[in-house]
Amino acid sequence: MKLIPISATPRQRLQVPLEDGNLVTLTLRYLPAVEQWFIKVEYSDFTLDGCKIHNSFNMLHLSSRLIPFGIRIRVIDGGEPFLLEDFSSGRVQFFVLNKEEVQAISNYYTTRPEGFYE
Repeated sequence: MKLIPISATPRQRLQVPLEDGNLVTLTLRYLPAVEQWFIKVEYSDFTLDGCKIHNSFNMLHLSSRLIPFGIRIRVIDGGEPFLLEDFSSGRVQFFVLNKEEVQAISNYYTTRPEGFYE
């Protein structure tokens, strides 16, 4: 996991290098009227726009077959990001996951104990 520093700026555009050398472009927007952060993710020919940033082991889980990375949002108190300063204060952490980490998270949540369906 790579921790990505996010400032208390309401509009940010970041280019994050992945382990394979490619870049992912992240555009973050904070909307004070609704107290929420939103993200646009651009990678190669993949674009996801307008996704609410929320406490998640992998916000991009549904796209995991299309892209070789994920985004982990960790909120220290278990809540949701809602303040402009949430990332810069350390209350919320933003991580980019590599494909092995994405797969490990997916395996953890999709593997059922033996006898689960009986």
